[in-house]
Amino acid sequence: MAWPFDPTVYAGLLALFLGHAWLARDYELPRINLLYFGMGLASLWLALETPIDIVSDRYLDSVHMFQHVLLGVVAPPLLLLGLNREMAGVLVRIPGVSAITEPIPAQVLSAAVMIGWHLPPLYDATLHNENLHVVEHLSFIAGGLLFWWPVIGATAAHCRWRLGPMGQLVYLFIGTFPQDAVALALQFSRVPFYEFYTHAPRLVPGLDPLTDQTTAGAILMLFGKSSYFIGAVVVFLRWFEAELRGDLDPATRQTPAPSSAPPRGGA
Repeated sequence: MAWPFDPTVYAGLLALFLGHAWLARDYELPRINLLYFGMGLASLWLALETPIDIVSDRYLDSVHMFQHVLLGVVAPPLLLLGLNREMAGVLVRIPGVSAITEPIPAQVLSAAVMIGWHLPPLYDATLHNENLHVVEHLSFIAGGLLFWWPVIGATAAHCRWRLGPMGQLVYLFIGTFPQDAVALALQFSRVPFYEFYTHAPRLVPGLDPLTDQTTAGAILMLFGKSSYFIGAVVVFLRWFEAELRGDLDPATRQTPAPSSAPPRGGA
């Protein structure tokens, strides 16, 4: 299987790398942030510049769905974890960014991206039009960044409506609904949704278009929830740790008020 080489992908990855370096130029960014950002770039490269891209574009819907998971679910939170609060503050000053990164707009827009691009007319159109396919991929990345903005600490700090731990858990839970809607439709349909893959060469013998589509739904259902589940666990553990520290910190304990009753006995 040949490996793709698209100079525009490498130009985009380089632009992200240089943009991150420019934002971080005045800060001693912890290595963990650099690691997260590097992992985000690696996820984008894996999705777009390995045989995953060729197989998804020409042969298998299931691999195409895995590519979408990498672009829209795995890479975005890693990229945002590469920022500190000050770096995010620069981005939020870009016109329009503050408005669309609030929890409700972010949730609605990311859901529209997930559902809209998986509608059969648009999905098939991207497989026949390379420019539209690029727009689709950029939309998945942008939708993922929007979704995670109100949850990641450095970026959430700039939201006017700050979600508490319970609010973040509910937000992540609601965020699984659009994925599940697409995944369940793919898994339980008795006819192939996407005409393109009904005519694609059979790369895997015996894997017919309907089974391939069912597999795509399972991939979205299972792997699509990966970062959501990890994010929910992190939010819960930090919430639990904060509550535990509050219980153990003597300064936060309420001391009983001195009694105003007169002392017993005496002259």
